[in-house]
Amino acid sequence: MFPVKLSGIQRQLASALISAMTSFIYGTLVGWSAPTLKKLREPDSPIHLTPAEEVQMINAIYAGTLLGTFPCGALMNRVGRKGSLLLLSAFPITSWSAIYFARTASMLLIARFFAGVWGAAAGTIRPIYVAEIAEPRVRGAAGAFTMVAMFAGTIFVFVVGPCVSIQTMAIINGVAPPIFFLLFSLCPESPYYYIMRGRHADAARTLAWLRGGAPIESELTSIQTSIEREAKAGQGYFRKMLSLVTVPANRKAFFIVEVMNFLQRVCGLSCMAAYSTVVLPQRLGPLTADHCTLIIGIVWFLSSLGCSTLVDKLGRKPLLYVSSIGILASMLPTSAWYYLDKETTMDVTWINWVPLAGFLLFGVTVNVGLGSIAPTYMGEMFPSNLKAEASALTIMAVSVSSSVSIAVFALLTAHVGLYANFLVFAAVGAVNWVFTYFCVIETKGKSLQLIQDELHGGTHGKPSKNNHSDGKLTV
Repeated sequence: MFPVKLSGIQRQLASALISAMTSFIYGTLVGWSAPTLKKLREPDSPIHLTPAEEVQMINAIYAGTLLGTFPCGALMNRVGRKGSLLLLSAFPITSWSAIYFARTASMLLIARFFAGVWGAAAGTIRPIYVAEIAEPRVRGAAGAFTMVAMFAGTIFVFVVGPCVSIQTMAIINGVAPPIFFLLFSLCPESPYYYIMRGRHADAARTLAWLRGGAPIESELTSIQTSIEREAKAGQGYFRKMLSLVTVPANRKAFFIVEVMNFLQRVCGLSCMAAYSTVVLPQRLGPLTADHCTLIIGIVWFLSSLGCSTLVDKLGRKPLLYVSSIGILASMLPTSAWYYLDKETTMDVTWINWVPLAGFLLFGVTVNVGLGSIAPTYMGEMFPSNLKAEASALTIMAVSVSSSVSIAVFALLTAHVGLYANFLVFAAVGAVNWVFTYFCVIETKGKSLQLIQDELHGGTHGKPSKNNHSDGKLTV
């Protein structure tokens, strides 16, 4: 563990921040396609992709995520949350190596596929790790590091990508995984994992370090009791999977997490990240599309950073409302501009700043809420004995949603018009507001055990005095 003297909160945040390097690495692996697509379309490019191959290359990362989720989920229960992330860091190294040596479209597909396996690891394991090491008062901020780091990675590749060759970009970004491996080796394993494996002394030692010497007996007992109770509820893989739909509390948690993460993917995040440089106006005064994409990345990064400072103060639901209103308010005028520009003879070049403004407002409002909070809920809502399986299913759903969203984006653009995509995104904003109001429960300041009690309707089925939920869903 860290060889420097830190308080308990500092140790938790430092561990969460280092673990967020998984998202930084994934951000570079997702984002490199945006500045590189233009290079691949140039006549002197060593690799030429058809429009279909471009979509396949972009979506290959989600195929890797889809197929990698369950192995990653099973692995974290066998070798630990920390051990799994360290072991799986070989995949981003392999991905950047494949990009460096790529001379065919197939190599780029393989690189994106391996990147997707890493995305499965980062998306499945990291939220659980953070939720299990952090105290309730900082768990939201620690979880929000996910999107902050991801956008930092995307910005980094947006800056580097246009300035260097594809091979040089691969070398520069390939340094991050080994750095992560070295730093994360100093972080603690989850005390939940130790208790699940019967290693109570290791759990006590790790929890004491994470809490900076504060009394841990009550928390350790609570964790142990919770895990033992959950373990008795269902042994065996199929019985546990079945309990996701047969146990009302699990069904409610699963429904909330799945729908929230689905809405996060289909609201436009995946499409804008993938296609921003080719759908934005090519010139906006002195700015090129590459400049605009970089500005978007920076603004999105800062807004996700804002979520990490606000989520434990304002709560999750208020920020989700902000996202809903922001998506609607940003995507409607953006859709109108593209309709007038592409589908009519009206000259709208005098207001060609509208798409950029829409993308910026969209990013600010989404990433201060829905974009950053959806992964946090995945780490908070599931009981310990189901986290691996439920999180794997969630990441699979996210992968499918992202892939379908990108495919639909291309289809709507070709057969209806680019404007139609932004109308769909605006509709998602309205749906997210309704879903948040009627279905989502507030988890601000609640321990993982209290969240489970609330999902069950109170401790051991009795009304909980600490129940602060205003959620109205009964599934």
